Amino acid sequence: MSEILKNPVVTGVGGGIAGLLVGSLLSLSTIESKVGSSMGRAMEDLSAVVQGDDAALSGVSERLAALEASMSGNAEAVAGLGAQVAGDFGERIAALEARIDTVAQDLGSQISQTAAAQAEAVRGALEAQPAAAPAPEAEAAAVSAPQAETPEGLAMLPEARGVGETFVLAGGAVRAFVQRADADAGTVLLSVNGGTAQLSPGEAITVRHDAGACRLALSEVGAEGVRISSDCDMPAGDGAAYGPGEMASLGDGQLRVFVSGILGDAARLAINGLAMQSLRVGESHSVENCTVSVTGIRGNRVLLDGGCS
Repeated sequence: MSEILKNPVVTGVGGGIAGLLVGSLLSLSTIESKVGSSMGRAMEDLSAVVQGDDAALSGVSERLAALEASMSGNAEAVAGLGAQVAGDFGERIAALEARIDTVAQDLGSQISQTAAAQAEAVRGALEAQPAAAPAPEAEAAAVSAPQAETPEGLAMLPEARGVGETFVLAGGAVRAFVQRADADAGTVLLSVNGGTAQLSPGEAITVRHDAGACRLALSEVGAEGVRISSDCDMPAGDGAAYGPGEMASLGDGQLRVFVSGILGDAARLAINGLAMQSLRVGESHSVENCTVSVTGIRGNRVLLDGGCS
């Protein structure tokens, strides 16, 4: 063993290994020293930064506190300004309303005075003018209003009606309202059971109602109003009304009229034969020298009139 240790090679190798170990230990010591120094400097820098941030945050906090105090003061000022503006605005509105009322009263008074003066002036001018004499043509027109003969089978109503008034016939089943009347033209516009008719003297219309059908005609338009003729209130004479299936003998027996049926304001009739004729109220049919007329319908019965020449 001692020989081996005395061997120069082994001695050299051992010295080398020992040198390496010592060198490694020295290197590690140096590295640890450098790392420790670097970490120390880094911590010092970090502390400086943190201290700077704390100072900056402290400054920001002071600024925020000052800003809040300023805003609080501004809020009080704004509130005071709002109250002042509201008070001033209310006073101005009240003053404006009072002014408007005063102007309106003044204007109304001026208008009333002007209107009264104008009315007085017009009244004085009218009183100063002599009344104009009526023209002869106007007097003649007023005396002789347009008139025509009453249609056959109709009777003139005794009462006249003016514009806005109503003729009531057939127990209220027929209502003729006078919408317009023109005495110069001799025409009248009637509203009859919901429909309208413009009539001249002598013209007649047929009116259907719940109880049948009847006629009315314009007789005249004069100073007293409108007069009409009608058979709506005329009772059926003995032997004048016939129902379906009945035979009427008219014209001294020369006319034999069979009533087939009644529909609305028309009747189906067979006159002197089997041929059927449909006649409405107010219509006539001639057979040779004889004439048959339907003068009205009362319920389910027809009023007939006939004669021969």
